[in-house]
Parts: sequence; structure tokens; C-alpha cells
Amino acid sequence: MDDLPDGVVTFLFTDIEGSTRLWEDSPESMMGALVEHDRVIDEVLASHHGVSVKPRGEGDSRFAVFRDAVEAVAAIADVQKEFSDLDWQTSRPIRVRASLHTGNAEMQLGDYYGPTVNRAARLRAIAHGGQTVLSSATWELVQDHLPDGVGVTDMGSHTLKDLARPEHVYQLDVEGLPVSFSPLASLDAVANNLPEQLTEFIGRESELAEVQRLLKETRLLTILAPGGTGKSRLAIQAGAELVESYADGVFFISLAEISSSREIVQTIAEAIGISLSSDEDLQTQLIAYLANKRLLLILDNFEHVIEGTPLVWEILKGAPEVTVLVTTRTKLNLSSETSLTLGGLETSWAATDNPLETSGVRLFIDAAKRSDAAFVLREEDLGSLSRILDTTGGIPLAILLAAAWVDLLPVDEIAAEVAKSLDFLETEAGDVPDRQRSVRAMFEYSWDLLGPAERETFGALSVFRGGFTRQAAEAVAGASLRDLAALVSKSFVTPSPERGRYLVHELLRQYGEAALEEVPDRALTVKDLHASFYADEAQSAFDLFAVAAQPRMVAMLEDDLENFRLGWRHLTERNDAEGALKMVPAFQVLYEFRGWFPSGVVLLDLALAAFDPDSEDEATRLAHALSAAVQTWFLAVLGRPDAEKARAACELLRGSNDLEAQWIGLQGLALTLSYLGLIEEMVEVTEEGMDVARRIDDDFCLAGLKTWRSLPALHAQDYETADLLLGESFAVLDRLDDYYYMTWNLQLQAMLATARDQPQEAIAIHTRQLERSRKIGYRRGRLVALEGLGRANLAAGDLTASRRAYIEGIEAAERMGMTADILSLLTKVGTVEGRMGDLEAAVELLSTVLAEPMSSSHTISDTEPIALLASQSMEELRAHMDPDRFQAAHDRGAARPYETAFKDLLAELS
Repeated sequence: MDDLPDGVVTFLFTDIEGSTRLWEDSPESMMGALVEHDRVIDEVLASHHGVSVKPRGEGDSRFAVFRDAVEAVAAIADVQKEFSDLDWQTSRPIRVRASLHTGNAEMQLGDYYGPTVNRAARLRAIAHGGQTVLSSATWELVQDHLPDGVGVTDMGSHTLKDLARPEHVYQLDVEGLPVSFSPLASLDAVANNLPEQLTEFIGRESELAEVQRLLKETRLLTILAPGGTGKSRLAIQAGAELVESYADGVFFISLAEISSSREIVQTIAEAIGISLSSDEDLQTQLIAYLANKRLLLILDNFEHVIEGTPLVWEILKGAPEVTVLVTTRTKLNLSSETSLTLGGLETSWAATDNPLETSGVRLFIDAAKRSDAAFVLREEDLGSLSRILDTTGGIPLAILLAAAWVDLLPVDEIAAEVAKSLDFLETEAGDVPDRQRSVRAMFEYSWDLLGPAERETFGALSVFRGGFTRQAAEAVAGASLRDLAALVSKSFVTPSPERGRYLVHELLRQYGEAALEEVPDRALTVKDLHASFYADEAQSAFDLFAVAAQPRMVAMLEDDLENFRLGWRHLTERNDAEGALKMVPAFQVLYEFRGWFPSGVVLLDLALAAFDPDSEDEATRLAHALSAAVQTWFLAVLGRPDAEKARAACELLRGSNDLEAQWIGLQGLALTLSYLGLIEEMVEVTEEGMDVARRIDDDFCLAGLKTWRSLPALHAQDYETADLLLGESFAVLDRLDDYYYMTWNLQLQAMLATARDQPQEAIAIHTRQLERSRKIGYRRGRLVALEGLGRANLAAGDLTASRRAYIEGIEAAERMGMTADILSLLTKVGTVEGRMGDLEAAVELLSTVLAEPMSSSHTISDTEPIALLASQSMEELRAHMDPDRFQAAHDRGAARPYETAFKDLLAELS
């Protein structure tokens, strides 16, 4: 191994697809085939100056390295051609999947080690037999020097199962060989929200395999261990490895930030991307949504909401294809529970005689490299490292904290310090496992090693949730870059340069928070600074709304969503009206884009309870009014418009000098009035809003109100006015590259085209609208675009396309808890089915809608109440049906819950 290439090299990984089955089918033929397989690879490697490294993984896998990336490409192209020409004697031809990845050749103990090698292996795992994939690093080196007969197909960006940054993948196309394969088996193939990881998953191979095995046998698995043992990381990796087993997705739900079991349902709903209606029991809605889904829920940090255990049981009962993986320090004590107790990492390499195959060693090296990028483990360090691993019991947190000292101390001195300060047998309690004692002792030791200023800084940093930026750390905790570097060096803080953020392990954060709370005045000051900082950040984010930076605005808010919410709760608790006023507009825009309307109503309830509308303080009155105005917006979208509340909020806002707040309030009132069908008053309100926008002297604000003003003009069939307003608004919004109002401008343009009997033009506009909504993740924009496509396709005579668009719209509405829109779309599907000739199905759907009380509502796209539109369609159908058949279909529909009706339709989409 001494002559392995170093520096920047290209790694080649290959293995045989389906080799286990081939060995089972024809073991004798496989023995000969494997000899031939190795011969071809060895000869090709030699001819292209490749160096074969010992196999990594299965017996048929090969690992090679090249100094020249072009030679690596030529080599694997030759291998694939030769394999294709060979007459294999096995039950089916041998097909090899391969990957190429270029990076720095990191060496430890004379062997390749580190993320470059691991990423090459992960890249291979997404390919199929006969397919070769390249990383973007390799493609950059070879794109101008491809061998004759070799091309490349861009496969796009893919998230690999190492959960590190996504990789842009390219497929190597060899002339004469197949180039069409199944989609790459990356995490993007199945819905998931598995968080990107800053560090590699190290060790735990046997535990990972056991979790995978158990999840095939049980629907409730708990990973039991104290803090710092890597429960969460193991669960996340298991989810990544099993993602193909769950057709409807794998979702990670962090419970660390919630304070009560009552919040579990909403937290799960937000993680899986659905919104729940506040009109119905939230748990019932969640279980109803999960009932026909095959997915994996990973509930992390369950121990502090253990009283929520009954919810887990209800999910298992009500959703027979849902599996639940829980990380916790306490058993749930459910009869269906299977538990896996997590101990320490491997600490000995006696069995393999190779330290790099020991997970504790690999974790120490990985952590040491983060502390000192030049760190290299020497042979003479192995004895000292063995003592460190033994003393810590292999607990990951203890290993990380020990490794953090390599930039200051040699490994032997670290071992001596650890031995002096850690005593696993210190406690005499018989029910406390050794690994828990070691974690506590290691943590206290490391905390004691922080200086007073470092402790104070870290205590202040513990107020953050989900990490923080350097600017936030300085503003809230007074932490300089040097302070952060000191905490990073001791593994109290983890940097993420790609994201420009710092993260804190939750166990460490909780310890720091406890230390902070020991000085109440200091804790309150830090929380005030935290809330003030994020109030200013929210205002800065909202400022991006009108300046062609809405994607950046959304990313800015979502990156720190938990910090914004925490700051909001503190501001309302402290009756800080001026701070709250800065946050409300940003929350409105974000929650509108993401369709979080029910949770938005709850969020704003905090402000309505905190701020007195009759206060003598103007900021307090204004905070109440603005919060009420935005809440009425959310309520209207949810099908519960409250005109009295919206009018009262606007009246309070009119009494202020804050024109921007007036503009927001008038929009909320206009939307509420549109949902109530009060079009004449909506015209007056939008005209008033346009006057306010002119006083602000903001083209963007005026363009937004012109868009809304065109809606009543369109409903009144005043097409000339609507066309003029939309054209003026569009010119401004297009120049600003707006996403929000542009969605509605395009919606109304398309509705205008449909009204003018130009359905193909409407379809084209709605398609553009849909693409733009999807680009920024605007869920309600997607909903109205789909509704519009249904209407335009119906006008064009394409009933199949119309029906499908409406059903896809129902799916979007369900995720946002928009019951009225679901009923409206069910009405439209019923109308289409009647035109398609399925009269009984149409009557059933319309009867289901009419039996639902909320059918008396409007939607923003309907000129009449939903019930009236449904009744009109019903009467048309009645005239063409036998009375007995009509009545029977009517009775069936009226007896069916609307949830059953729309779920039956959604089943068609899958």
C-alpha cells in the first residue's frame, strides 16, 4: 500500500448488480465468472495506469485509484465494453455498476480514508447494473477530453444516502452500450425531509443493520440511550437507507423544540407537509391523512413529551402502513414496542488487526480533523488512543470532546488527562449504566475546561434553536469570531461553512441553557437580545419582498424559523409591541407562501392575547390591529372569513401613520370580502388600498392592489378595466421578478382569457403560473393554478385533463387545510364527470358537497357560493336521469363524508 497515489486523485468503485441472487442461482458458474470479472478489471487497470486497492464491501466490489481522471473514464468505459461482449455462463449476464469521484486522497495509517472515498462509494450505490456515474468534480476535469465513443448525460442534482450536500451527477455513455436505465436510486426518488448532515455517519454498521432488520418486522421501534450516544444520527441514517421501502416518504420530526405533548400533532403535520384545519380535532385529521399512507415517521427526542405516547398508539392503530421509529431515553411501554438499546462505539481492533475498521477510531480521526485539518494518526498514537476509547466507553460525545484537543495536545497527553478526570465508577447507583456515567463525567470535565468568559458565551448561545449565524452570535451573545473559534475547537459549536451557520449539539445546548438560567437577569437579557435581533431580521426579510429577492427572503426566514418563532413568543410574553410589529408582515408572507394557515392563526393568537386594542400606547394598538388583519387573511383562506374582525382591524390601522400596515390591513379586508362575495365593498377597499400605495410611493404595493382590483372587474365582466389593470400591474411585477402577486396576476389573466373564449391561451398562462409557483414552493399559488387549468381545459373540451387538474388541486388544498376549496373542487369534478357521461358519480359528488355545511362558503375563484354552484349542476343532471336512479345516487352521496370522497379521488393520482 506504500505506493498508493496521493494528492488529487480519481477513485473508481464497482460492484456486480444482484450478485447475491446470482450466487444463489448458479454458485459454480459464479465462481468462474468472478475470476473472469477480476481478470478484466485488473488488465484494464494496468493498461490505464490505475492502482487496485483492497475491496471495500462485498466480495465482488472493486476499488481503484487513478492520478488522471481521463484515464479513469477510459478505463471504466473499456471495462463496461468488455463485460458487455463476454459470454457469461451465469443465469443472467454480469452487469456492473460503477462510480467515479475526484478529490484529495486523504491517508491515515497508510490507507485511503475520509469523505472523498466514502462519497465515491455512496455514488456507486445509486447506479444500476451496466451504468457508470460521475461526480461533478470528475466531470469538470474530463469534459473536454472524453475518449472517442464516450459521451455524458447530465442526470441533475441528487441527494446521496450519506446525507451530505447534494451531488450533481453525470452518466457516462459508451457507444454501443445501453444508455437508458431506471431513475437513479438517490434519496430524491421518494419524498423525505431527512436533514442534511454536517459530518459523516461513522460506525454503527451492526446497529444500522439491526435497525433496518427490525423495521421490517415491527411497526414501532424505539432506540434507547442517554444523550450523546448518537441516537438521532442513527435514526436519520436508517431512514436514508430504507427510503425505498416507504412509497409515501420518510419524515424526520424533531420534538426537541416543543414544550408540550399537545404540540406533537402540529409538529408532525408541518414535517410531512400538510396543514390541519382548526375547525376539527387535529389528531383525527392527522390520522385520517396517514390512514392510507405507507411511510416512516422518525420521532426524535421523545422523552420530554413522553405523555404523548397515546398518540403513537393511535397512529399505529389508525394508519396500518405507517411505521414509527422513536429515539428516546425512556421506553414508551406500549405492547407493540420493540426496543434497541444503543451502547458505545467499537473500541478495539484486536479482531481485525486494522484500527481503521474500528468505529471509535474513525470517529476520533474525523473529529480531530475538524479541530486540526492537518491531523494524522500515527502508529505510535494507537496505544494512547486505545486508552482514550476504553476510558470513554466508546460514547460518541466523549470521543468528540477528547478529539477536540488535538490542536493543543498530543494524543498521549489527551489520554493522560482523560484518565485523570474521568471515572466511570464514581457513582454507586445500581441503575445507571456505565456509558451514562462516562458521558456525564466527560461533559462536566469539558465544561470545567472552559474559561469563565467562554462559559458565559456558550450559555448565551444556548438560547438559539436550530443553529445561528455569526452575526446573530455577535448580536445576541456578544460572541466574536475568535470566541466562536475557541468553542469550535472544543466541539461545543460545529461550523457549517457552506450554510454560513453554526450548530450546537442539543445535549450541549440544554446544559448551556441550564447554566444560563442560573443567572435569571442575564438569561432575560439574552432572550431580549435574541428576540430583538430576530425582529430586526424579520423586518429585513420583509424588505426583500418587493425588491426582486423573494426566494432569498423565504430562505432567510426558513433557515431560522425556530429562532423567529421563539423570538415571537418572547416578544408577546414581554408585551413588546414594537418588536412584534416588525415580525408580523414577514410571518404573513412566509405562511402564505408555505400554506401554513392553521398554525398561522395560532401564532397570531399570541399577539391578540398580549396586545390590548384599547391601550393608550399606539404601538400596542397597532400590533393588535396588524396581527388581527393578518389573522383574518389566514381565516378567510381557511374558509372562515370574518368581515367584522377585518373591518375592525382596518379601522384601527387607519388611525395610525403606518401606511405599510394600512396597506397590509386593507389587503386582508379585501380578501375577506372576496371570500364572502361582498364585491362592491371589495372594490371600495381595493381603491382605498391603491390610494395608500400611491401615498407610500411604491410601485410594487400599487401593482399588488391593481391586481386585486382586477378581480371584481373580472367578476363584473368589465373585461376592459380588468385587462388594463392587469397589464399595468404585470409590467411592474415582471420588472421586479415578483413571485407572489405575479401568481395572481397570471391567474386573473388566464381567467380573462377563458372568459373571452380563448381556452388555449388560458392553459398556456396557467401552465406558466403553475411553474412559477412550484419554483418558489408557493402552495396556494399552485392550488389556484391547478383550479384554473381545470377550468380552461374544460372550456377547451379536454375533460380528462380538466378532471385531473381539479383532483391535483384537491391534493394541494388538503395539505393546507383549505376545506372550502376542497368542496369547490369536488363540485367542479362532479360537473366534469357529468359531462363525461358518468351521471351517477357526478350526482354522488355534488350531493356530498351539499351535505357539508361549509358548502355555503365562497372561494376566491367563485362568483357564487359553492352550494349554489353545486345545486345548479345537480338540477342539470336531474333533467337527464331517471328519478329513481337520481335519488339513489343523491342518497349515497349525501351519506358519504366529503373526506371519503376526495380521498377516493386522490387515490387515482398514485
